[in-house]
Amino acid sequence: MNKQRTIGLLAVIALLGSLGSACSKGDEKAVKGRNGPNGAAHDTVSDLSLNEDGLGQIQIGMNLEDAVNMGLLNENPTMNPRCEFVYPAVGAGIPEGVSAMVVRGKIARIDVDTGTVTTEDGAKIGDTEDRIKSIYGNDVTVEPHKLIDGGHYMTVLGDSASAGNALVFETEGQHVARFRAGRLPEVKWVAGCS
Repeated sequence: MNKQRTIGLLAVIALLGSLGSACSKGDEKAVKGRNGPNGAAHDTVSDLSLNEDGLGQIQIGMNLEDAVNMGLLNENPTMNPRCEFVYPAVGAGIPEGVSAMVVRGKIARIDVDTGTVTTEDGAKIGDTEDRIKSIYGNDVTVEPHKLIDGGHYMTVLGDSASAGNALVFETEGQHVARFRAGRLPEVKWVAGCS
């Protein structure tokens, strides 16, 4: 009798296991992010750094639809088609504080407002203006901030390989409060989509 119960129990477990596996087979295509079939291929967030051309697999100029299908960004179904910000998909391996400006369906810039993301040269939120100048030297242009008294925009234009793109650091006068990368003119827009 014990042997029959054990065999019956094993049969039920096997049946439940096969049902569970059959139910999840169609879900594989719906999974987006690091674990999805087309998801971001980042083992850690440490390999993500911002440059004039993008952040990891999120590249300036790429179609939003491609970034969504790769599991990198979320689609905003109510977004303004002219210009809107979108955010990283859950599980994409992209740190908090990152958003992407989408203009007419293409990624125009990537903003970093908080967190641990750095530029590929090591610049980050909290750095002093002097540190930004020491990193970028004569390549940085400093202009007065339009919304913060005493603040600055510190702009680094892309090199020949990324011409038409730039990095922009915003300061309150002493330290970097946020920064972004993207194409001109959008990367220099002051109040989001304007």
